[in-house]
Amino acid sequence: MYDCVIPAAGASSRMGEFKPLLPFGPASIVETTVGSALAAGCRVILVVGYRGAELASLFAGRSGVLVAENPDWELGMLGSLQTGLRRVESPWFFTLPADMPLVLPAVYDLLHRARMAGSAAAAPEPAAYFASHEGRAGHPVLIPSAWIPEMLGLPPGGRMRGFLEKRRMVLVEAGTEAVHLDLDLPIDYRRTLEELGPS
Repeated sequence: MYDCVIPAAGASSRMGEFKPLLPFGPASIVETTVGSALAAGCRVILVVGYRGAELASLFAGRSGVLVAENPDWELGMLGSLQTGLRRVESPWFFTLPADMPLVLPAVYDLLHRARMAGSAAAAPEPAAYFASHEGRAGHPVLIPSAWIPEMLGLPPGGRMRGFLEKRRMVLVEAGTEAVHLDLDLPIDYRRTLEELGPS
């Protein structure tokens, strides 16, 4: 089983509404994102901050979901990721933002199989496995937990992507634009709901 760190700590300022709890199909955005990770066999580490009590209540008693609070969520995404990393127990872990509900369990399986193939081939060094589409890296990302101590040492305001780009990266074609589609803006949300049609 892999751990999956899902940051959901921000205030959704670009959306104008609290994004994690916006309706998405029969549930909310965050419930859909978490549900896919659970269906893929992951233990989810959900990092909360702004309106964290509401998210913690939503997942209270939910098997396979650990809620971790980032009291300094206003400092940015990196701090939320670091909060989640401190709770990782698996030798490898996934991460993806909470606002990517279109990523399906099959994408996690693709990354798992790519990692297993890399291990079997005795790859020269550890790598981060990125779900990709048409040659562009997206999410989720499967990362060796051996890198966590270095990640925890990154300065506030930094970017995890910059850290990963300095290491070996393997792009795994997922065959779907979903690996790039985060719902940052109202237009993104409306367009996605229109494409999904009636729930």
